[in-house]
Amino acid sequence: MSLLQVEPNYNGNYMISMDWNARSDDKLASPAPTGSDHWRMARQDRHLRLQTSILLRWLAVIGQSLAVLFVHFILGFELPLIWCFIPIVLSANLNITLAILFPSSKRLSGVYAAALFSYDLLQLATIFYFTGGLQNPFVFLFIVPVCVSATILQRNSTIWLASLAILLITFLGFYHEALPWPQGDLFEIPTLYMMGLWSSLILVMLFLAIYIRRISTESYAMFAALSATELMLEREQKLSALDGLAAAAAHELGTPLSTITLVAKELMLELKDQPEVYEDLQLLTEQAIRCRRILAELQARKNQDRDDFLDFPITEMMDDLISNHRMADIDIQVFETAQDNSPAPILHRNPAFLYALGNLVNNAAEFATQKVVIELEWSDQFVNIHIGDDGAGFSDEILDKLGEPFISTRTATPDSLESGAHHGMGLGFFIAKTVLERSGARMRVGNQKAYKEMIEFGQKHPEISGAHINLRWRRGEFEKIGLED
Repeated sequence: MSLLQVEPNYNGNYMISMDWNARSDDKLASPAPTGSDHWRMARQDRHLRLQTSILLRWLAVIGQSLAVLFVHFILGFELPLIWCFIPIVLSANLNITLAILFPSSKRLSGVYAAALFSYDLLQLATIFYFTGGLQNPFVFLFIVPVCVSATILQRNSTIWLASLAILLITFLGFYHEALPWPQGDLFEIPTLYMMGLWSSLILVMLFLAIYIRRISTESYAMFAALSATELMLEREQKLSALDGLAAAAAHELGTPLSTITLVAKELMLELKDQPEVYEDLQLLTEQAIRCRRILAELQARKNQDRDDFLDFPITEMMDDLISNHRMADIDIQVFETAQDNSPAPILHRNPAFLYALGNLVNNAAEFATQKVVIELEWSDQFVNIHIGDDGAGFSDEILDKLGEPFISTRTATPDSLESGAHHGMGLGFFIAKTVLERSGARMRVGNQKAYKEMIEFGQKHPEISGAHINLRWRRGEFEKIGLED
C-alpha cells in the first residue's frame, strides 16, 4: 500500500486531498490507517544491525577490562578478578559466536535485539554484584541498554528491558559484595542515601527512555512525511512534464504519419483492382488518420495549457487555481490590490508550488458553507495572499497541531476503505506548509481573530468568519520561485 494516495479530480488532474481544515464541530480523529499506521508499521521494520550490536559489545568488553585491571593493579584495590572476568569473557565469546554464525549485514528483529540487551543488563549486574552493587560509581551504565532500546525497538521491548533493569538495580541494592576500598577498609553508604541513589537511578533511566523515545518517534514521523512529500513532488513534476512530452511526440510524428497516409492513398489508387491488397491499404490509411487525430488532440490539449516554463503574473496563477471550482456551488471571489501602482509580480511556473497553493484553495472551497474570499496584495517590497472561508473554522484541538505530519480529521471507515474513497492521511497541511515555507513564505493559520491580518480581513469581509490562511513573501523571493529548483 502506497503512503500517498493520488486521486484524479473531475478535470483530469491528479490531486492528493489534504486534511488541514478541521472544523469546530469535528472531533479530532485518529490518524487514518493508510497514513499514520503505514509509518508506524515502517517504524516496526527498523531492525538493529547485528554488526552494530557486536561493535557496542566489544567497546563494553574493552572498557570493562581496562576498568577492572586499572582498579586492581594501578589503584591497588583488591578485586575478585576471576569472577569479574567471567562475564567479560562470556561477552567476548558471544560476540565471536555471533560473528561466525551470522553475516555482518544481518538485522535483528525486535525479540532477538531485546534478548541481547537483556544479556547485557545481566552481564552488568554480575560485574556490579562483585564490585559493590549500587555503591559502584559506574552503576549508571544500566541506563545505556534501556535508552538504546527506546530509540530503535518497540514499546513492549523497551518496557521489558526497563523492568528488568529496575529489578536488577533493586536486587543489587540489597545483595552485593563489598565495594573495593584501599587498605582493606570497609566502605558503607548510609541506607537513606542508598534509597536516594536507587530512586535517582530509576527516575533518570525512565525519564531518558521516555524522552528519547518521544524524540525518536517524532523524528521518524517527520522523516516519513518528508519522504512522502518528496514522492508527491516527484510525481507532480512527472505529471506536469507529460503534456510537454505528448506535444513533442505529436509534433515529431505528424510528418511521418502524413507521409504514410499519402503513400497509402497513392497505392490504393494504383492497386484498386486487387481487392485483397486494397482492403489492407484502406485499413492502414484509416489507422494512420486515427493516429494523426489522436496526436492532434494531444497537441490541442497542450496548447490550452501554458508551457511549464512560462512566466505569468500572480493574477493569472490564481485564476488557474480557482478554475476547477467555477461550476461548483461555492462562490470564490478574488480581490486584487496593487500598492503604489506596482505591477503584478511574475511567477515562474512551478508544479510543486502550484500544487501546494492549489490544495489550500481546494480545501477552503470544500469546507466553506457558501463563499471563499482570496485577497492578492503586492507592492515593490512584498507579496501577500490571504485565503478565508465562511465555514466553521479551525477547532481548538487541531489548531495546536497544525504543521505536524499525520494529523487527520477524517476517520477511515470500512466503507471508505472498501470503496477506495479518500479518508485522510494527515499529510496535506504538512506538505503545503513545507513547500510554501521553503519558497520563502511566512505562513499564519487561524480563525477570524487569531492575527492582525485576519482581524483586518474580517473587517473588510464580515461574512468570512471561518478559517484563514495568510501567506507573505518578500517580492524578490516570490519572483524567484521555480527559478532555483
